[in-house]
Amino acid sequence: MFSLPGTKWILVHLINEQQLNLNLTQPMQSINIMKRHWLSLAIATFGLTLIFNPVAASAAPQVFEASGATPADILTEVNAFRNFLGTNNGIGGTFATGRREINWDGVPDAFSAPNLLPANFFNSNSPRGVVFFTPGTGFQVSANSINPTNTPVRFGNINPVYPALFSVFSQQKLFTALQSKITETLFFIPGTTHSATVKGFGAVFTDVNDDHSTKIEYFDVAGNLLLSRNVLPGPTNRGSLSFLGVGFDTADVFLVRITSGNRPYRRGPLCIQTQKLNSIGSRPFSAAA
Repeated sequence: MFSLPGTKWILVHLINEQQLNLNLTQPMQSINIMKRHWLSLAIATFGLTLIFNPVAASAAPQVFEASGATPADILTEVNAFRNFLGTNNGIGGTFATGRREINWDGVPDAFSAPNLLPANFFNSNSPRGVVFFTPGTGFQVSANSINPTNTPVRFGNINPVYPALFSVFSQQKLFTALQSKITETLFFIPGTTHSATVKGFGAVFTDVNDDHSTKIEYFDVAGNLLLSRNVLPGPTNRGSLSFLGVGFDTADVFLVRITSGNRPYRRGPLCIQTQKLNSIGSRPFSAAA
């Protein structure tokens, strides 16, 4: 049996935005360099050798997790993580403290199913400081119940059974990587090509059915694994919700990798994200791309 988790938001905790001195002026140049440098993690042999050697953070990370049949079942932990990260700073700008949230419901029809979501939508179109990567064929956000192409909700366009399997934490949309169970997230000062680190990251998943099918991994700028944590399975085989958020005492998280499900579908989503939270970090640093 396999599970198809979903996440409907990323809480982005902005402390101070930490710049990686790439000196790049073209957004796609930055994205392509990062993709070559980091996306190799997700392909076959996992490019970086250090990722299997966890390093200790300066203090034990704080874990926020819950699962249940309804949004109310996980809301307490979600709000606790929000409080840990700080005030929601919305779209654009730079701030000394706080977080960002990504709500897929804000994605317009033009970038929702059956269309693809640009990987840098939440750093370019709606700047919140994240860019996604996958070894798959791209990303998709599910359609609203009312849309110009009459596309079915909750990825019914990919498989007619999905609307019965997937639930949402907040109405109505879900997010997924296509043709892969891997989604990687790099952080940026919103609206720029300057890389950043974050203090925490969390996501809500739907339809997690197995203890070891879904996980979030947190890496620092050197590729060291800070923490790997499995997502709690839901109490039911259909439509459950699971939340996992991890916060660190310093902004050391450079890349987050989500593994969703325990085997790829030929056509279907494997990382269905209902919402995400993360934090963009402080102290300046410089590193080679």
